[in-house]
Amino acid sequence: MLRLVGSVAFLIILAQAVAFIFFYDLPSKLEEYSKAVARMREQQGAMRKEANHLESERIALRSESDRLERERLGVEGERDALKSAIRRSELERSKLGREKQLLEDEQQSLEQERERWKEERERWERAREGHIPQGASWDPLWPAWDCRAYGKREYWGILNNIPEAWTDLDACMNMPVEIKGVSIKRPDRCGYVEGSPRIHGYWMVDWNQTDCKPWHQDFHDMVRSRTMIGTP
Repeated sequence: MLRLVGSVAFLIILAQAVAFIFFYDLPSKLEEYSKAVARMREQQGAMRKEANHLESERIALRSESDRLERERLGVEGERDALKSAIRRSELERSKLGREKQLLEDEQQSLEQERERWKEERERWERAREGHIPQGASWDPLWPAWDCRAYGKREYWGILNNIPEAWTDLDACMNMPVEIKGVSIKRPDRCGYVEGSPRIHGYWMVDWNQTDCKPWHQDFHDMVRSRTMIGTP
């Protein structure tokens, strides 16, 4: 019994010692705990601010990324439009090149045709020049009584002695003549006049036709003339 009481007393003393030791250091532990909680709260506030700052930067970066994406899409659209314009320009240039080549070919063909016609005309002119009705002659030519235009007067004549191998019209249109010192290969026109069986040739002459140009008569001093005749 005594042993049991002793054990209980020992346990009570031990519990009191432990409680003394615990409660003796409790204020300092509480103060350290409060400081630790304050530091933790400060760290949480700093972390919250940092998180808000990072979120703001994330939003700004996202906005900048969206802007850059829109610019990229705009640049790609402009690039595609430029490529399309370049392709159209190349097609136009190719089309113009083909049209230019066609025009050059046509021009060359026309030049060749013009040269051919020129040679043909020269051969025809040479053949026609050598094709003159031999033995035919013009009667003395007569000028028209009136002028046809300023400095122009028409002349006409009758063709005689037409060879049998020639028609009147062919002989008339191939018969040369000389008018006022100028040789003319053929008439301007040929035709018949009512009442005459022979063909007539007509030429429009615009040289040495001074009587087909207006001129002034002699000048008179009207003041002196009036004085001489006593006009007041």
